[in-house]
Amino acid sequence: MLSDRRQRVLAALIEEYVARALPVGSRTLTERYRFGVSPATIRNELSALEDEGYISQPHTSAGRIPTDFGYRTFVDDLIESGAVSQDEEAGEAIGRLRESARELDELLDRTSKALSQFTDCLSVVTPPGYAHPSRTGIMSLMRQPEFTLTESLLPVMQVLEDDTVLLHVLDTTAPSDDGPQVRIGRENEAEQLAGVSVVACRYGIGPDGGIVAVIGPTRMDYTKALAAVRIASKTLGDESSQ
Repeated sequence: MLSDRRQRVLAALIEEYVARALPVGSRTLTERYRFGVSPATIRNELSALEDEGYISQPHTSAGRIPTDFGYRTFVDDLIESGAVSQDEEAGEAIGRLRESARELDELLDRTSKALSQFTDCLSVVTPPGYAHPSRTGIMSLMRQPEFTLTESLLPVMQVLEDDTVLLHVLDTTAPSDDGPQVRIGRENEAEQLAGVSVVACRYGIGPDGGIVAVIGPTRMDYTKALAAVRIASKTLGDESSQ
């Protein structure tokens, strides 16, 4: 288990990397975060995090980036701490959709679009019974630095455009109604999804239920994605039960 300080250093590094998509150096962390320790101590903490597999160094002279294991530790801490239980911005955005949508199908479509805009990821919302999932966030993925080259995005889209495969991905990510679940990078079964993370949550019960999810690079804003998916699933669950 990470010490409190090492956990804060990891969280700060992930925050910086999510925001800028560039390896993070000790100087950046020292200048932008108040850890109350010397730069040498931060360098030592980064070395320890690298030795333990939470971060890696792409090049000898570069800063560090999170590994899938580092993201997993960060996400688990977010969920356990309850830090993603509330997000006023996401709640207001999705709440307005519920008020304006006239039917469930329209709400599903609008929710999918709102999730994509809010998280800057590809969103997927399945109606009750899991048929014909709604997808409109491909451009969001294409804007991410990881996918600016078509050849890097193509394998991902080949998997996600197949309804059968996509539904299997969502089903295995959120196997039960236990709130939002996350598959990070190589935790995904499909090799083509090794560069993305899937945040998914079920709504409704049994045949009256569906799944809401966002799919983006492992460098996604997990706090925002988890909160948005949680709120969307609750909204859709309330609507589908009426």
